[in-house]
Amino acid sequence: MSVLSAALKRLLASEHALNASDFTASQCKQLEQFARDTRLLEIGKQGRSTCYRILNRQTVQDYLLLQQPLADDELHPELPLRSRNIGKDRNSKKGQSGHDCWYLLMKAWDAECVWKNGNGLLQPAELTECFGVAALRISVGQEWHCNRPLLLVENQALFDRCDWLPDDFNGCLIYYAGQLSDVLLQWLCEQKRTDKIIFFPDYDGIGLTNYARLSETHHPETTVQFYWLMDWESKLAKFGNADVWQKTRIQFANALHKLADINSLTAEFSQLARLSQRYGKALEQEAVWL
Repeated sequence: MSVLSAALKRLLASEHALNASDFTASQCKQLEQFARDTRLLEIGKQGRSTCYRILNRQTVQDYLLLQQPLADDELHPELPLRSRNIGKDRNSKKGQSGHDCWYLLMKAWDAECVWKNGNGLLQPAELTECFGVAALRISVGQEWHCNRPLLLVENQALFDRCDWLPDDFNGCLIYYAGQLSDVLLQWLCEQKRTDKIIFFPDYDGIGLTNYARLSETHHPETTVQFYWLMDWESKLAKFGNADVWQKTRIQFANALHKLADINSLTAEFSQLARLSQRYGKALEQEAVWL
């Protein structure tokens, strides 16, 4: 519900004028703007207090109906959150807009790599061989866990073409498309899903922010490890991108502060910060092939 809609509903619920103290500061500001734009509210004084009174109740009710076609009790409780938001506010992203589940896209090559969930069993290597990818629908409350490390990459090129992986890698390669999902983070934190998570993002503000989020929320029995490119220092100097650095440098600095706060700021990250600032560049993970 918008700030203005909540304030108007409170006014409609009262037969009398209401004082400014009955509203938040942002609601008062919205009511004053609404009064100027529509002349449907009267703003007056009652003693030392400002008060608000509706002049035309039916028109205000019609306005609210346009803004919020359906009330909460008119929406089926099992509707997706974003459908409910459209019904209430004509905007899928207004209010709570997250999804209840997320799809874990993975590849594996070791036949001994398995996911288990009670009596359930998923063998990603077999699915990868047959279909090129394995997928798992995840949500909080599941028991799925893997007996091998998980290596997360944020760009599709590294998921499509896997010749950059170490020869001895026997875990699951996972694609997360730029930003770690809140559902994924909650799922990884809820219980132990694996012994080790290896995180390989771009070396920029977004990548480090996601690493800080993962480091802060992972399950305590799971080790989180940042993937350092071989000879990354010289790659940063030679192939680093100045535009990416400029666009994400504030996020980069904030992520370093967060890593320091949770005691995850290693010497490598301090070196990355010094060199990124010296060169004014960020390194994208596709440099792994160069």
